[in-house]
Amino acid sequence: MALTTNEIWTLSIAGYAAVISTFVLGWDAYKWLSSGPKVRLTASTGMQKMGGAIDDPQTYVSVTATNLGDRATTITNLGFMYYRSRLHATFRPRHPAQAFIIPGPTEAQAIPYRFEAGAQWIGLARQDDDILRMIREGALYAVLYTSHHGWGVRHRLTARS
Repeated sequence: MALTTNEIWTLSIAGYAAVISTFVLGWDAYKWLSSGPKVRLTASTGMQKMGGAIDDPQTYVSVTATNLGDRATTITNLGFMYYRSRLHATFRPRHPAQAFIIPGPTEAQAIPYRFEAGAQWIGLARQDDDILRMIREGALYAVLYTSHHGWGVRHRLTARS
């Protein structure tokens, strides 16, 4: 059973179309999975306010979020989660030993805050001896809750030496 020239051309074109359509389907799936807000979170301990009318001797934890995605989201809360060890934080992230919410972490960008693509948000939380104890004895994470990340975006806190 030999194939004619027309049948060879037809099979070649059909094979080429199958490869291209599979690639396009994969590319569309990749674009769909990678779209949306992508929040990167960083945090620094031992921060102090400077340059105000009133001197503030208090020390703060500064939390900075950047939306690297292509869509906006809404910041709904800022909090901390304390785990007795990094092992607990890794394998039981939904079960912290203690969890805290920070009321009013910023006045300029009040929560709820519409967090546009490419924007940055900064919040502050007072740092006290309990915060330092939790950092040293276990694993303390700053957690930013948004409308698109149900369990929040976490960043582990470390104490400044």
